[in-house]
Amino acid sequence: MEKIFFSAIAQSKTIMADYMVEIYAATPKQCIEFENKVFFSQLCESGCKNFNNKWSCPPNAPAFSAISLSWRELYIIYMRMPMCAFAGIKNEYLRIKAANSMLKSRADKYVRKLAEKYGKSISTGSCRLCKPCKIKEGKPCAYPSVMAYSFEALGINVGALINKFSDYPLLWYRKGNSPDYTSVVCGLLTNEEIDLEELKKQYFNIIREA
Repeated sequence: MEKIFFSAIAQSKTIMADYMVEIYAATPKQCIEFENKVFFSQLCESGCKNFNNKWSCPPNAPAFSAISLSWRELYIIYMRMPMCAFAGIKNEYLRIKAANSMLKSRADKYVRKLAEKYGKSISTGSCRLCKPCKIKEGKPCAYPSVMAYSFEALGINVGALINKFSDYPLLWYRKGNSPDYTSVVCGLLTNEEIDLEELKKQYFNIIREA
């Protein structure tokens, strides 16, 4: 299995945080074993306000096996940021929210740009292109060619997926207790074999942190 790890720096007006990026070269077939569309759709229905309120979310999202049929390659991007850089934020929930926001904005920008060149992106969460989503107006998606689904919406057990590839499991926020690090997972479906060093180079070109 090909993989590459590298560190980067995220900076805002008040925070500078190092984080790690792991990229794994896989195939869609290697991820099918982690698909359970019915189970994860039920979890979304019982616990997420976006259920049937976004075109990118269950029950409107297809299964991973269906959306990946026309692609040969899958690049899994796993980004981790230590929470120690956010110690100045006293509220635990606001701390994890700030860290997640920094990671998600970079991850989604990266995979969107990759998708423009190579194929189709898998996002870090629900689509945020339209506010509100057109589904609430009874209209079709305004940007169907660029709207992206998350691994979870496609029915993939992301925790198990990451355990297969990485030595660092997903850690979860518990009320009043931040984990040691927070993380996001996204991906790129493509028919091209892309050199991982090239993906690293493009990361810094897109995020402009080099």
